[in-house]
Amino acid sequence: MDYHYPAPRSPEGYSSVVAAPQSDLRWLGLGRLSLGAEGARYSSHSQADEMGIDILGGVCQVSLKGSWGEARYPQVGQRADPFSGPPSMVYVPRGTEVTITCLSAPLSAALVRAPSRRETAPRLIPADKAPFEAFGRDNWQRGVYLSIGPEVDADRIIMGETHTPSGNWSSYPPHKHDTDTAHERACEEIYHFLFDPSHGFGLQYLWTAPGHPEPPIQAAYPLHNGDTVAIPRGYHPTVVAPGCRMITVWAYAGENRGWRHWTPEPALERLLRPPEGFGSVEGAT
Repeated sequence: MDYHYPAPRSPEGYSSVVAAPQSDLRWLGLGRLSLGAEGARYSSHSQADEMGIDILGGVCQVSLKGSWGEARYPQVGQRADPFSGPPSMVYVPRGTEVTITCLSAPLSAALVRAPSRRETAPRLIPADKAPFEAFGRDNWQRGVYLSIGPEVDADRIIMGETHTPSGNWSSYPPHKHDTDTAHERACEEIYHFLFDPSHGFGLQYLWTAPGHPEPPIQAAYPLHNGDTVAIPRGYHPTVVAPGCRMITVWAYAGENRGWRHWTPEPALERLLRPPEGFGSVEGAT
């Protein structure tokens, strides 16, 4: 089975990229929204899903209406492109009408969906409030913005961005979250990749641990701007080519929200022990 989805070709409007039950995914779906003119609108309904909206570039108004009430965020987004600052995200509960109006064109956004089992509340996480943490060291150092994290009252979705500098590895040391144990939660994941310059590239490696009860995965994919990889299970490190920067828009979903509940690849777990003089070097997404 192919877990790699090339960049959508549609230059305007909404394009569905991947949705369950594609690529063994049970919960997660991702789409891209592009609005090229001020005043252009996109309307949708979350139905039985909760949603995460990541404004990749441009400024918009987000209006929400559901059984919980109404919310209007008059100005969401502050960066011209994904590489010029932290993300602004909106969490959308299930059963909500969503209208996104472009205020500064072009507007680009990534929309994630997952089925929700309970009532929640909407939340705007502006760029200046996006929690940030540095991970790794040496050539596997990167920065993570955990915008829709445990402090947001979501049912399944955890969502953020990883900013990886030139030539570095991410999701490293390799880790997995595909089994429920005392230290691990089974959560699938989606990676959506952006590169600067736009002709930049990277690589994704995906494999399952021996003995996993589901069919094994062993795959490697070339990555280009706008590509997406579905990760139903397994270890999943990535690397960006020297001379390029990479942003990974990622989302988790599972029966339980499992941030920081992952297991490192045993042969490389030693890298999580910091050398003298280093602080935390956790190998998160």
